[in-house]
Amino acid sequence: MKVYLVYSASYGWMLKEEVEKVLFCYPYVRTECKGLSPEIPYGFSDVIIDSGGFQMHTGVAHVTKESYALWLELLLPKHPEISGYMNLDIIDDDVESFNNFRFLESKGLHPVPTWHAGEQEAYLEYYCNNYPWVSIGGLVSGGVSKRKIRQLTLWLRQQYPKTNFHLFGIGISGIDAFKEIPPYSCDFSTWNTVQRFGHTIIKDKKQIIKEVQMPEKDRMRIRTDHAFRDEVTRHAIKNMMYFESTVNSFVDSSYQQLLV
Repeated sequence: MKVYLVYSASYGWMLKEEVEKVLFCYPYVRTECKGLSPEIPYGFSDVIIDSGGFQMHTGVAHVTKESYALWLELLLPKHPEISGYMNLDIIDDDVESFNNFRFLESKGLHPVPTWHAGEQEAYLEYYCNNYPWVSIGGLVSGGVSKRKIRQLTLWLRQQYPKTNFHLFGIGISGIDAFKEIPPYSCDFSTWNTVQRFGHTIIKDKKQIIKEVQMPEKDRMRIRTDHAFRDEVTRHAIKNMMYFESTVNSFVDSSYQQLLV
């Protein structure tokens, strides 16, 4: 399983020290670069690009297929470390998502198709039958239970065993399922958000990472002590990377038994 950490400009320097794989979200890069500049930071060996479909859905950003296509055309020749870039998906509109996918392909691009849980399975079947890597959205961690995440990952493995899946928006709630039925790839922004709420990421006795609230004195300290905030953030990054290495070294055929 490949774990990508969602890029944050404020901690880009730390990510370069600790990780190789990051996800850049187009609307945020566009804002930071103040225009159509193709630049994203160098220094990572494996990069994926998110189109910003979720940000569009929540009203945080506006993205057009034309601007996204142009940006990719400028970006890709300069960054061979980009291993994939996602379709401009429209949440709750699988037809428009498919139209955007076709548009990007018409520009000579090769986006990773995105399907949202609950959409017509015919689109998922088409993507899985024609493309090796498919991203799954519509799974924002706050609204999906651990049980449903496990059911989804098992169902995907059963129905489309030859497809590599990337899971968006799972967050820490997917950790238990991933140890049993890991996807090909996933991404996490949790590493950069926990300290904002006075939380941290720990390993429990079973080596499962969890988000927990820090003691009150630490929650107060993190607001003013930048060195301590950096320490908590680095600790979160290291635990995310520890989880990735644990899953990838964990030999367990239980999910295969479930497929029988």
